[in-house]
Amino acid sequence: MSAWEPFTTDARHAMVRAQEVAVLFGGSSVGTEHVLFALADGDDPLAALLAGALDRDAIRQRLGAVSGAPGAELQFSDGAKRTVALAFANARRLGHNFIAPAHLALGALEAEPPPLAAEVSGAEVRSELEHLAHDEGGGEPGGTREEPAP
Repeated sequence: MSAWEPFTTDARHAMVRAQEVAVLFGGSSVGTEHVLFALADGDDPLAALLAGALDRDAIRQRLGAVSGAPGAELQFSDGAKRTVALAFANARRLGHNFIAPAHLALGALEAEPPPLAAEVSGAEVRSELEHLAHDEGGGEPGGTREEPAP
């Protein structure tokens, strides 16, 4: 079984996007800031939540300047590895047998608390992320959550 097998398609896409962001910003590894950037880069409720909650200027400082320089094969930083481990832990705690983007966001929030916008509390973000994770409860490993037929 692949380590990525429990990840939904959306969660896999987020991790690939995190790698792309790390390359774009000339990173030598994929960190939690790259994972958060990738999760906030979309038009879904999770992306909207993170885009509104994160202190974007502080995240940009962590990312550095765009270089686009190709680097060696990227490794995951300790923080990113911890993000994934905590995503698994949160999924188990919520009774899920898969990893969805909300689980990754919960993991990132615990692994290396990100800079948040001044008016946002970590507890509020965590609560909203848990709500989104519960909404993703119909997710399937390797797939996306299916909507009920009309």
